[in-house]
This record gives sequence, C-alpha cells and structure tokens, in this order.
Amino acid sequence: MPDAIEKDLIDRPQSKQNRLNSKLKERLGYTGIYSQRNSQQFFENLSSGEREELLQELKAMYCKIFTDYFTEENQTNQRIDRFVEQAFFINLPIGKVVEIHIDLVDELSRQLKLEGRNPEYLCDYRLTLIDVIAHLGEMYRRSLKSVVVSSESE
Repeated sequence: MPDAIEKDLIDRPQSKQNRLNSKLKERLGYTGIYSQRNSQQFFENLSSGEREELLQELKAMYCKIFTDYFTEENQTNQRIDRFVEQAFFINLPIGKVVEIHIDLVDELSRQLKLEGRNPEYLCDYRLTLIDVIAHLGEMYRRSLKSVVVSSESE
C-alpha cells in the first residue's frame, strides 16, 4: 500500500473525530460552561411561582420546536439549542422535559380526537423528545468532561 494512502487511512479517524469535536463545540459553543451556571438560578432552588413561570416559558419554547420539527429544520435546530441552553443553565431535570413533551402530546391528542381526527401520527414526534434529550445529555456530558479535565490538570 502506498505510504500516502496508508497515512490517510491512519489520519482519517482522527480527522473525523476532530471535525466532530469542532462541530459539537460550534453547536454547543461552550468550554467550561459548567462553572458558569449559578446554583441560585437552578430550577429546584426557585420559588414555586418562579418555577411555574419558567415552566410556562419552556413549554412555549418546546411547543414551537414540536410544531415546526418536521418543517423548518434550520430554525428548529436553533430553537432546540436555545431550549437546551436554558434547561442546562437552570439544571432542569430530564424528567421535566419528558413531562413537558407528554403534556403537549396529550393536549394535542385530545384536541385531534375532539375534531374527529386520528392522533396516531403524534407518535412520530417522539423524535422531537429524543433530539432534545440527546442535545441536553451531550451538553451535560461535555460540561462534566471539561470539569474533570480541568480538575485533572490542576
């Protein structure tokens, strides 16, 4: 095998990994973001009124993501990023994201049944939930990784 091809085959996985890392960094745009969070603003530390207000705001954001998920890909990705960023900064439990999704699906399902339409296609929107949770999970993973790396370097 020629040296140039062999070198390319060896470098290719590293190159792909570097591209993936830079893409994730660009998408999430955060290094050391974990330390930028304010625990006083965490969901569990807010008053019940503040929590309810914040949940209503997140529900509205999620509803827009949900309704546009299969139509406006570029804007949907930006909306997911904003939703995930806000959820991350307030340390929103993943269960609350699932709850927001289920509540929205239940509401839409009831509405479709009242209109005499089949709500079966709403199952396709599980992809929305998976996408949002995957982004949020990746954000937590990368932030924790940066905390571990920075503590190891000290």
